[in-house]
Amino acid sequence: MSKSKTLFVTGSTGNLGRELVKRFLERTSDRLLLLVRPSASESHEARVSKLLAKMGTNGNSKSRVEVLAGDVSRPRLGLSEKDWFRVMEETDEIYHAAALTNLGAKWDEAEKINLAGTVHILELAKAAHRQGKLKRYFHFSTAYVAGSLTPLRALEDRLPEAPVFANAYEETKFLAEKKVREAQAEGLPVIIFRPSIVVGDSVRGAVSEFNVIYPFMRIFAHGLLRKLPSRLENSFNIVPIDFVVEASLAIAAQPESLGKTFHLVTENPPTLGMLLQVKEEFGSHFPSVEVVEPDQFEIETLNEQEKMIFSSLDPYLGYLGSTLSFDTMNTRRALKETPVPLPNTDLGFIRKLIGYAMEKGYFLSAA
Repeated sequence: MSKSKTLFVTGSTGNLGRELVKRFLERTSDRLLLLVRPSASESHEARVSKLLAKMGTNGNSKSRVEVLAGDVSRPRLGLSEKDWFRVMEETDEIYHAAALTNLGAKWDEAEKINLAGTVHILELAKAAHRQGKLKRYFHFSTAYVAGSLTPLRALEDRLPEAPVFANAYEETKFLAEKKVREAQAEGLPVIIFRPSIVVGDSVRGAVSEFNVIYPFMRIFAHGLLRKLPSRLENSFNIVPIDFVVEASLAIAAQPESLGKTFHLVTENPPTLGMLLQVKEEFGSHFPSVEVVEPDQFEIETLNEQEKMIFSSLDPYLGYLGSTLSFDTMNTRRALKETPVPLPNTDLGFIRKLIGYAMEKGYFLSAA
């Protein structure tokens, strides 16, 4: 077994972060420092105790976890002075997974967590690296830093010069990655992961939080909008969360990954037609959706409620008409000799996603 390390993890209560923490506890003897923001109803320690209980961790695993009260949106991560210096002096690797992934979020909300949060974590990373302790900074970006409305093939080790964004999420993640790349150019040991839209796992479609694309699917399940300006053949890039976690850890273990960026995407994205087919399979009681050629769609034909719903969908629509594609050369090379395959997101996978959401009652209400 390799020597134990101290890992500092942000976003440990989110979809991606909790899966990372689970695997660290299951597969390593590493010590985990988790930055957790207290909620109004429970402390940061209570939130993590609940999280670890859901994971089924044993006492030994729990003893390796230390919860630090903080907030990525605040200067110095909201840490006490004592904790700030201790983390700086003890951390071997940083995994920055905290993010606001709500595609409909306002700019101020997204900027505070995605951009300012990255600036604050980079301040810690640079200080820890100057101390001679920090060996790696792992940054979870998004494939959509390229802008979902940008008509190009996004390369892994660079950012496009003139991306066209569909929402504040994409733009703030783009600006955050620019900050990371600036720090990398100054000598910070960086590895960047760019997953596309992260959804349920490849086995059951299981997910801990229904966010990002799930609210979009619920709107159509309830017939709140009967017409959609798109095409049945238009695809949307989604990846199972277990692939993102397993690929990240496999790549992180390879010394040659340092300084590179990895697109964690599917090479066979599902289509809108597949999504609507599965919707029909799971319930004839779901209202039908008419797909209209974008240049023939007229918002004036919608009733007032539909107009309001349609405006709320604006941040999502770029994903259903996008001609953006992704280079995966770094990822394919890194995973070639590992047991982690690129994900298969076919019709069967869409059935798993919808089936799990229905099993959990997600589609029972429209809100």
